[in-house]
Amino acid sequence: MLFQRLFPWLGKTGTSYGYRDAWSIGVNARYTIGVWVGRPDGTPVAGQFGFATAVPIMNQVNNLLTSYFYQNKQRPPVDPRPNSVSAAAICWPTGKALPKEDSNCRVSRRSWILDNTIPPTLLNESQEGILGINEKVWIDKEGKRTGPNCPGAQLKDIALWPIALDAWLPEKERRAKRLPPISLTCPPIKEDMIPLYISGIRKGDLLRPLPGETQLEITVSTQGGSGMQWWFLNGEQIGKTENGATFSYLLEKRGKYQLSVLDLSGQTDMVNFSFR
Repeated sequence: MLFQRLFPWLGKTGTSYGYRDAWSIGVNARYTIGVWVGRPDGTPVAGQFGFATAVPIMNQVNNLLTSYFYQNKQRPPVDPRPNSVSAAAICWPTGKALPKEDSNCRVSRRSWILDNTIPPTLLNESQEGILGINEKVWIDKEGKRTGPNCPGAQLKDIALWPIALDAWLPEKERRAKRLPPISLTCPPIKEDMIPLYISGIRKGDLLRPLPGETQLEITVSTQGGSGMQWWFLNGEQIGKTENGATFSYLLEKRGKYQLSVLDLSGQTDMVNFSFR
């Protein structure tokens, strides 16, 4: 994001979970500047986020540091772009340069590349299948998934978004919608199992209630897996959901917790976290 003030700077903002931290990191032709806004004990500040809180401070610091050039009628330092850096249109989720009309070019963005090299999207360890985000499927004349030996079967590559992003994608971009339905007359012999992954709490997270509160409601969901899912907290079943549905639970006691989920196919995932 380019911010045009007395002296332009390019920056990135961020906000941590629960409005605990607001930050902005930026560069101009001379300086690299970082601004963090928060409380030393990590308690939240409602409504605080990077663009509203950290950016105004960043603008002030940037103008103070660069006012020297204007006061002395000097030109700012010039930092020309190296010949090895160029711009290219990149398609997502593959991270490759594809024609816009390609069905696997779900989103096209302009980006800077180095030495004319465009690195593809990396495999997210323990979350993707053997082929990563590139799924090879056999399609029949009706556009349904079928077996390679079925009549009229044609091989097709389908680019899928990483599993960890599934809950935040528009419905039409989720795996369940991107993959064609299975043919009932000639189904594929074996379907790759998508790994099960808990989303909403990360391993090792330290959770705190809002000021004045003693309880905390957590909301989690899953990516991957199949069928009905059963949720367990410290080994005791606390609920069940359909595949991909959100699940909420009220934490009342402080301590260490282990949240796990089991799906209909027998896959499991778990996260350990603390509530203080």
